[in-house]
This record gives sequence, structure tokens and C-alpha cells, in this order.
Amino acid sequence: MKSYSHLFEQYISKENYLAAVRSATAHKGGKKRKYRKAAYLKEHKEELMPGILEYAANFRNEAHTPQKIYDGIQRKQRTITVPSMREQVVHHMIINVMKPIMLKQMYEHSYGSIPGRGATKGSGRNRKATRGGKEAVEKFIRKHPRDCKYCLKMDIRKYFESVPRAKLTAMLRRIIRDEQFMKVLETLVEFDGAERGIPIGFYTSQWFANFYLTGLDHYIKEKLGARGYFRYMDDMVVFGGNKRKLHRIREAVERYLNEELGLELNPKWQVFLFHWIGKDGKEHGRFLDFMGFRFYRNKTTLRRALMLKATRKARRIAKKDRKTVYDCRQMLSYKGWISAANVYGMYRKRIKPYVSFRSLRLYESKCCRKAAEEERRKSA
Repeated sequence: MKSYSHLFEQYISKENYLAAVRSATAHKGGKKRKYRKAAYLKEHKEELMPGILEYAANFRNEAHTPQKIYDGIQRKQRTITVPSMREQVVHHMIINVMKPIMLKQMYEHSYGSIPGRGATKGSGRNRKATRGGKEAVEKFIRKHPRDCKYCLKMDIRKYFESVPRAKLTAMLRRIIRDEQFMKVLETLVEFDGAERGIPIGFYTSQWFANFYLTGLDHYIKEKLGARGYFRYMDDMVVFGGNKRKLHRIREAVERYLNEELGLELNPKWQVFLFHWIGKDGKEHGRFLDFMGFRFYRNKTTLRRALMLKATRKARRIAKKDRKTVYDCRQMLSYKGWISAANVYGMYRKRIKPYVSFRSLRLYESKCCRKAAEEERRKSA
């Protein structure tokens, strides 16, 4: 395994700092109180640079109060930790250095929180540069129908809260030979002094979470011989033509998680007959609920919870006398999901009567131009 050194100089460089400020403050230029620090940082990034670079060089985690939120799509309570604006910049500086190193080791069909590897492809100029997990699953179903007779769906029990920090640090140490930079990583991983867990809400956590499972990905694909294997963060799907083989794969994955990674497989795993259409035209088996979509043999629709959130948001916007930029961006994010799935009938019936995506896009662009002009006037 290749190791890397001389990373600390890159980490505390001016170029890395400015790039981190741009990414950490992106889409945080509104007038709400919680965004004022981001706007101040963008306006005074040059004069704040010496202090933040010194903080980055001698990085220490700040005190945090965890917050409870409700994830409407996953329908569960989550505990998140919100870093300060200064911490966010440092987190982006760390990932700017680690990103190319981690990407070289990641499995090609691991998706979620990885640039260019979302659930769907991007749009516009970025479309060709992105690789959507939804398209990859559809392609496998279409090209390998015999290997899609059964489906194994599993996930890791309380993944983010359960990651052993000592094992994650050891994994990072195997590839990082720069002691100064490694000290920063160790301080970040230790966070609050507990033995397990990476905080939900930190930009670094989604990268560490994906990186920690790279060994499992290669084990499933190369050692266990799983042809149709896809992972979205800690949700895993394996297609196969033999039900017994999928059960053996599940048992092997459970052992690997326990012995190598110190994690537990969620007991709610499933092996089921995947959807197919008989010669009589009748449907058999079950759809696959994965990455926010429902995959069938002949179509892909949206997860019910996601569809309901989109339709309710459209109705709320229609009732408002004046929409906000946040409303536009949130609704336009649903447009990506809708355009990727076979749900035109749902869109025409439940969303089109209430909102126009074209008018939302024009309004959002107008607000962005206005904000950019105001920022230029301030910097002039």
C-alpha cells in the first residue's frame, strides 16, 4: 500500500486555506443570523488567514453541544454536532489534502458524499463528470438479468456511532507518513475522548466513514466474488442468482465486520426474490428500496417518503405570498430526484399544479446574481 509524506506544508498553505474558505462558505450568504459568520469570513478572509492557519497548525477540537434532529427521509432521530465556522474551514483544509489519497483506494461502486458519485448524475456541464449510483444499479439489472434473481440488502448497526477510533487511526497511519499532519488527524478523530464514533455533522466524517469501509468493499467484491455489489455509505446491496450464496456472503460480511472492523451488522438484513414480470404479465417478487429510489426490473420510482416530502414542499411554496431562495433551492433539489425516476405522472398530478421549476430556477439565479454583485461592491 502506497504511503504519503510532506502533507503538512500542503495542509497549511495559503492556497489550501483560500480553497477551504470557498467550499466551507458556499451557499451560506443569506441574511439569517446563523450565516453571518460565513459572510464575515468571506469578506475578511485575508485578514483572518494568519489566525486560522495558526489554529490549523495547532489544531484542537472545540467544545460542542450535540443536537437532535429528525431525518424525514430515513424516518429516524439523529444526533448531530455542528462545528464552528473556523472548524469548518480547517475540516475542509484537511479533506482537500486527504481527498485524492482516499479516492485512489475507494471501490468504484461506493456512493454517497463522494464528489461525482451521488445517487444520481449531476446536471448541465457536470453531468458527464458524475457517476450516479442509480444509473449503475439500473445498468447491472438490465445487463445481468440472471444475476438479479435474488437480492441481499444489509446495513451496519449504528455505523457512525460505532466506528472504533483506534482502528480508524491505525488505518490512516498505514498510509500517512507525515507525523505533523497525522497528529492533526488523530486530534480530529479523538474528538471528545470517547473510544467510538465519528460525529455526524462534521465534513470530515462522511469521508472517514467511506474510507473506513474500503477494505470491506474489496473483500466482498474480490474475495467473496459478488458480481453485483453496491454501497451507499453503510447501506449495502448484493445481487445474485443463488440464494444460498447470498446467505454465505452475508455470514462472511458479518464475520469481517466483527473481526476486522469492530462493527456489527444490523439484524434487519434481508434476502429476497427481486422483482420480475412473468410471461402472463403478472409481477412477482419485491422492489429494491435503495439510495432513495425503488428499483424494479423495468422501472425506477422514488421512495415514498421522498415523494411525499417533495409534494408537501410544493404545496407549502404555493401557499406563500413570497418564496425565499431557500425554498427555491430545496424544491430544485427535488427536481433532480424527480427527473431521474419514472414518476412523470406523479409530477404532473402533484407538483406541476403548484410550482414551476423554470420560474424557481430563474428566481434563484436572480438572487445569486444580486448577492454576487453586492459582494463585488463590498470588495471594491
